[in-house]
Amino acid sequence: MRASVRLERKLIMRDRGTIATACLLAAILLLSLVSGLRADQAETTALRSAAKKVQAEWNAQPPKNPHSAAHYGILVYRPRAPLQAIEPGVLPYLGAVTFLEAHKRNAPILSPASVRDADSRYGGTRFSPMLQIAGGFLALVIGFLVGAREQRRGMSPLLRGTGVRGAKLVASKTIVTALLVTLAATPALVIAAVTVGGGDAGARFAALAAGSLVHLLILASLGVAAGLWLGAARFGLAAVAFTWALGVMILPRVVDISAERLAPLTDRAVAEKVQADFKIGPDGHGESGANKVVEQQALARYGVTRKEDLPVNFDALLMQADEEYRGGVYDRRLAEANAVRERQDAIRRIAWAFGPTPAMLDLSTRLSGADAETQRRFDVDAETFRRTLVGRLNRHMAENSKTGDWEWTPEDGYFASFAAFKPPTPTLADDAAGIWPSALVLLGWFGLAGLALAFAARRFDRSARV
Repeated sequence: MRASVRLERKLIMRDRGTIATACLLAAILLLSLVSGLRADQAETTALRSAAKKVQAEWNAQPPKNPHSAAHYGILVYRPRAPLQAIEPGVLPYLGAVTFLEAHKRNAPILSPASVRDADSRYGGTRFSPMLQIAGGFLALVIGFLVGAREQRRGMSPLLRGTGVRGAKLVASKTIVTALLVTLAATPALVIAAVTVGGGDAGARFAALAAGSLVHLLILASLGVAAGLWLGAARFGLAAVAFTWALGVMILPRVVDISAERLAPLTDRAVAEKVQADFKIGPDGHGESGANKVVEQQALARYGVTRKEDLPVNFDALLMQADEEYRGGVYDRRLAEANAVRERQDAIRRIAWAFGPTPAMLDLSTRLSGADAETQRRFDVDAETFRRTLVGRLNRHMAENSKTGDWEWTPEDGYFASFAAFKPPTPTLADDAAGIWPSALVLLGWFGLAGLALAFAARRFDRSARV
């Protein structure tokens, strides 16, 4: 076996096309890594600078009624994903900024992709997507070139005549191909590991690197098997390339469109349901039948008959009742919308059956903490922060002023006592539930690649007996 591997290694070193493809893979990964690191540094610096400026403006507000401050609002910015520099996932195309204000839950706005200039968009592809897509394709091509070498040169009958067994031939080709692909990817992986550092980010990257190498090995193995099967055909490499494009580019898009058709969801429909629910709840700035209920509850709580006799500011109590009711409406309606999105995601997973790359792309995004769940978590954390902030303002107004006194202002420096938005940081263990499905599918493809190699070896042996 060692002699077969050594021979295969010598042959591959003489194959200029295969070596050139491996060098191209290494160059693409290095360029995408450097480009991604620079783009992420600029983006992160801009967002952090903006967040500090907004917080300083909030702290420096002149004296004003607390509820006026709640309407003045504040911008909060999405935290940086653990591996954002190498895998941005879906985050560049989703809002990174949320405006928090009284009575309203705003959706995140200003995606990073929407504010990039035309030139920077060409450098927007980061390391991990390039590793999975371009790297995966080139690994497939390298595997095909290695697997098809003897068939392309008409040497297969000679090999069979010397008594070479299919299992040994396939194993040596697969091992050498895996080593070559790993060698091409290693420089970029090492540099990426250094930039990521340790801790949770380091653990995430270790898992991502391992999954990526398994993905490359799967495609390289499938390429070897395809080369042994189709190497003599003129259309062999074209057929492999078309099959890859079908499984990575075309069919996943068809599934994506089907998911949106089978489980339709629009922001407009959700907003209409929310507004309809608002009409039957308390209204802090208008008339509503529910306002009387809130008033009666407040009078009973403090044992008085008129809201003017309340020891607290009823206006602020009504504002807070409005906030709490609307918060419940948002929670209920957005939970319904998220259930629809989960059905869409379940349909999208059908694309994982067309090739290992769609599953690996999902795994990469989740390991990097840059998936749709991260965006949903940002939205929830921002809303939690908003409710805490507005609730504190309303309670301060209720406890320190009288009903109808809209001119009352808190003491100087009150607004500076509010902490900046800093949501909890999820760990790899916290995200594990979303990681396992695509990881298991990737392992399933690993087994299928092994079967493909076994069938190729068996076919080689059968052809030798004919």
